[in-house]
Amino acid sequence: MRSSNISAESKRELVLFLLEFCTLTKSLQAVQQLRLSRDLASEGVFDIMSDVLQSQDKVLVSAGTDILVYFLNQDPNLLRSYIARQENSQEGNSLLGLLVQGMVTDFGEGMHCQFLEILKILMDGFATNMPTNYRGVIDVFHEKHLDKLIDVIALASSPMDITQSTSSPVGVGTRVENHSVKTEILSNICELLCFCVVHHPYKIKVNFLRSNSVEKILTLTHRREKVLVVAAVRFMRTVIARNDELLLSHVIKFNSLKPIIEVFVENGDRYNMLHSVVLELLEYIRKVT
Repeated sequence: MRSSNISAESKRELVLFLLEFCTLTKSLQAVQQLRLSRDLASEGVFDIMSDVLQSQDKVLVSAGTDILVYFLNQDPNLLRSYIARQENSQEGNSLLGLLVQGMVTDFGEGMHCQFLEILKILMDGFATNMPTNYRGVIDVFHEKHLDKLIDVIALASSPMDITQSTSSPVGVGTRVENHSVKTEILSNICELLCFCVVHHPYKIKVNFLRSNSVEKILTLTHRREKVLVVAAVRFMRTVIARNDELLLSHVIKFNSLKPIIEVFVENGDRYNMLHSVVLELLEYIRKVT
């Protein structure tokens, strides 16, 4: 599979065989599965997966993510170790970068959810078995990839994306309908950001304080899809729940709750999910202040 002379069809069949092989090994004892996983990792299986994730073949990419999930279920540190070494060598396309790109790529079959789960397992800051040197994966994500994900939200949700032919002013009632990024992708990015707020509080706080990332994320309140507006409110709830003095000061300084209050008022007396999550947020603020 690592040969440059192999045909695309042969590579496809071999990757699908590897997936089937990994599935069959689940019947082995845990110790044997772990030993086999380590042997495959030492033979360069993650190099192959890096190549697979760059394929235009959706079936191949899906198989690649399933294989990565198999290894993460066995020992996440195998993949963390590979990514840490790869980032240090600066050779080829970063597997971590490919996973992030996979999250924002429309494969048409919900595969971005698989990428989301892989990233969450990789960057689980609460994992008791994550050696200190493997935490570099978290550092690289925040340094190289976090801003890119936030910019995807901003570009897909900003009122500036409204067609220039519209003559109405941009305001509370202005809603963005940008079909270039799927709703599910934006929702997954927001979920990953909430995950980072909880699992990497210091890292993400540094990002929020030195930039306007919070304000970019809250542009989701301009979207027509209520599920994305709700996701934005839940993100703010997660941030405030950290009860971090510097973050709270940032929220107050930049009036970050304003777009949430605006959509709440616009929602009127409709008792829907948006109504509930905003009320819950305000009730939480009332209790802790």
